[in-house]
Amino acid sequence: MDINKKIKLLDFKLTKSLWNSFFWVYKSKFVWNWIDFIEHKEYNFWDPIKNINWKTIGKTTKLYTKIFEEERDLKILFVIDINKKMNFWFFDKTKKEVLEEVFFTLSSSASFYWDSIWALLYDGKKNIFMPYKKGLFNIFSVIWELNKEENFSEIEENRSLKAFDYLNKINTKNTLIFIISDEIKDDLNNNLKILSKKNEIYYINIFDNFENNLINIDLDLSLWYNNDFLNISLNDNEKIKEYKKNRLSKINNFNNILAKNNISYKNIDTKDDVFKELYLFFNGLNR
Repeated sequence: MDINKKIKLLDFKLTKSLWNSFFWVYKSKFVWNWIDFIEHKEYNFWDPIKNINWKTIGKTTKLYTKIFEEERDLKILFVIDINKKMNFWFFDKTKKEVLEEVFFTLSSSASFYWDSIWALLYDGKKNIFMPYKKGLFNIFSVIWELNKEENFSEIEENRSLKAFDYLNKINTKNTLIFIISDEIKDDLNNNLKILSKKNEIYYINIFDNFENNLINIDLDLSLWYNNDFLNISLNDNEKIKEYKKNRLSKINNFNNILAKNNISYKNIDTKDDVFKELYLFFNGLNR
């Protein structure tokens, strides 16, 4: 599809779906580093104790709490995996198209509130780096790079490790980071652990629906799974059941590993409504 048509289509889908309800749905712990005091109000049981103004006790018989206004000038980094498996598709769209919808939704939300956006596109062989900018320029630049087929030509097993190592070397800190990848790891490398201590991270896995579920059709194929080829017949219900069980276990294990390091996790596949999934995900985190 022509890049200009793609941008218009993404913009239309975003505007139609969640323009008024999605923006500002994500919140970062780093916004509390820059807050403005507005006024006092009488303390209620559910208000944070840390915001109580204890000095008012001596002047009145009531407790008062401080009301703050968050400043929305966040630094937001998109770390995007561009290995060639992103071009995989079995149904109506590729993983790369889902990736674009995820990126466009989150980056448009950031741009709407004038947050600073930057991006790192990686495949283990090269890094495409776009420095901080406000406004729409970086959004369109990333989409432009995502539509260059030559950027999706490598599959490097240690690609994420190298990308996180690069970010640590340039001392990335106090940043809201969205990692968008189709990679599921059995453990968490030290580079990501270090990065998570200095930043707030959301890890978004992009899958093809077929990868997670397979389907019962009369077809034999080989899948690259657990660093080996898995030969499977798609009319073999027992093997499909075993595959799905192992796949779900691996995803849940990865989620648990990330959670232990204060990294929020979400997976989205090609059958999902991207905007709805992200909206429900971030609203759930904010409760």
